[in-house]
Amino acid sequence: MNSGQQSNIAGTSGRRGAAVAARLLGRDGRPHNEEAHAVRLNVLNSSVQEARDARSSRIIMWAITFISVPQILASIVVLSLKWHTREKLFSSACYRLQVWVLVQAIHMSVVLGVEWIVYYLNTCYTNRVIELREQYMRYLGNIKYGLDLLGVFWFLVGNMWVISDDDAQNGKPDAANGERHEDVAPLSPSHCDSSLYQLAFWMIVITYVKIFLPCILLLILLPVICFCLPCLIRVLSRFQDPMRGKGASHETIARLACTNYKQDMFARDDCNCCICLNDYVEEEELRLLPCRHHFHKQCADEWLIVNATCPTCRLSIYETASEDSEQQGYRLGSRNDIFQVV
Repeated sequence: MNSGQQSNIAGTSGRRGAAVAARLLGRDGRPHNEEAHAVRLNVLNSSVQEARDARSSRIIMWAITFISVPQILASIVVLSLKWHTREKLFSSACYRLQVWVLVQAIHMSVVLGVEWIVYYLNTCYTNRVIELREQYMRYLGNIKYGLDLLGVFWFLVGNMWVISDDDAQNGKPDAANGERHEDVAPLSPSHCDSSLYQLAFWMIVITYVKIFLPCILLLILLPVICFCLPCLIRVLSRFQDPMRGKGASHETIARLACTNYKQDMFARDDCNCCICLNDYVEEEELRLLPCRHHFHKQCADEWLIVNATCPTCRLSIYETASEDSEQQGYRLGSRNDIFQVV
C-alpha cells in the first residue's frame, strides 16, 4: 500500500469520526443528541450491573438456603417431638411459642421456594422459561413483597412473645386494677421446653443478623477497601460474568412493530439511530418499540436479544408489548407525533 492510499484511508476515517462527533456535539460544543448519550450511559450501566450481579445471585441463593434449611429442619424435629396442646401446657406463653416457631418455619419454607423459582426464571433462557417469566414474574414479585411484609410483622410478634414483658413474667401488679399476674409463667427455659425456647431464641437472633448484615459487612470490609482496594477489585472480578443477560426471545422481538423510513417521518434532529449514530436512509427498515423510541431494525434486534429493555428509556418491552399487539395500529410519538403506521 502506497502513501497516497494510506492518506486516503486516514482521511476517510477522520471524516467519519468528525461526522460522529458533529452529531454528538453542537456548534457550541454542547451535547446535541441527548438520546444518544442516554443510550451509551444505559449500556455502560447495564454492562456494569450485569457483570456485578452475574454470580452474586447464585451465591446469595445458596447462602439463603444454607441459613434457612437448618432452621426449617430443626423446627420440624423439635415441634414433632415437643408439640403439646394448649391444655397440656403450663402457660399460654409456651403455646404461643410453639405457634410462632411453626408459622416462622412455614414462612421460611415458602420464601425459600419462591426465591428459587425466581432465580430459575431469571437464569434460564430457553423459550419456554422466557414465556413463563413474561407471564408470572410480576405476580412472583408481588408475592415476594407480601411475604417480606409478613416476615417483618411475624418477626416483631416473635420479639414480643419470646422476649416477653418482665412485669407480666414476674407477677407484678397491674397498675390499673392492682391484680397480680402470678398465673402467667415466665417464658424461659425453666418454664417452657428448653429446646423449643432455644430454637425460637436463635431464630430471632439469626433474623437480627440478616437485618444488620450489610452494616456488619461494611465494618469488616472498610479496612480492606481503605488499604487493599486493588486486591478487592481483583477478587470481585472473579465473580463477574459479562455474558449473562436478560434478553428477549426471537419470537417476542418479531412481534414488535416495524416500518420503512420515509423523509420527514421524524423531526429533523430525530432522524438517526441512537445506537449506531447513523442517519436513516430512505426505505430503511426501522424497529418501533412500545415506548415510541425507534432504531435501525438490526441495531434494535441485536440489543433486545441481550437486554429486553429500550436502550434509551430502559422501559421493558414486556410491559406494553402485549397491549400493543392487540391494537390495530402503532402510533409513534416522536416529539410531535408526526406519523402513524397502521
